Amino acid sequence: MALIVCTPSEADAPAISDVHLRAMDENLLTHAQFPSPEGLRFFHGWLARDTVEHLRDGDNKGVLVVREEEEGGTGRVVSFVKWLVHRPGRDDEGKKKQKGKKEDEGGKEEWPDVARKEYLDPYAELTRRVREGVLGRGTAYYHPTYLCTDPSWAGRGAATLLIRRVQSLAAAEGLPVVLEATMNAVGFYEKMGFEVRDELSMVLPRRGADEPTEVYEERCMVWVPGRGIVIG
Repeated sequence: MALIVCTPSEADAPAISDVHLRAMDENLLTHAQFPSPEGLRFFHGWLARDTVEHLRDGDNKGVLVVREEEEGGTGRVVSFVKWLVHRPGRDDEGKKKQKGKKEDEGGKEEWPDVARKEYLDPYAELTRRVREGVLGRGTAYYHPTYLCTDPSWAGRGAATLLIRRVQSLAAAEGLPVVLEATMNAVGFYEKMGFEVRDELSMVLPRRGADEPTEVYEERCMVWVPGRGIVIG
């Protein structure tokens, strides 16, 4: 069955959230941050809203999906990628606008009780700090935040199609691509021309537990235009 890469519609946002949660069901970080069914339901909705934001902000954010092609039309979403584009100067301007918006709305949005803020905010800060250490604070880059494939479609090339699209977009601007890879995805990204540049880790609770006892690791990986695989 053929696979089609395309831009989703806002109506696809819940389906993209479904794929995300199925793909990350075994991920320790996901369940540390959202440890209950109520937390996962909140995360599902948050991910859908995040998808809509990516669709509406075409300059600094992007999202693509892979659909299975069916007779008479396209079928369901089986994989997706989301990314941010960090550009010095533009980022600062966007943050100022967002800060003003939040002040108008009465302050900074807080995570609800069903989410564990102690594993959400530190992870975001850790990954930001590692990326800046790898590239330098003033460097522009593409940052894929999520690349997820429905487990029933794993190994059929959907993720390859998507990351190649992001690489092509970055190459057109002469920018590197930087991402945080889960340990089981490092080999895939190496085949796509990425190199491990740094390590990051956190101590998290086991699924269903409260006490942090498990070391969770990811790798900061970088792809630079002109190196690695040929983009097709």
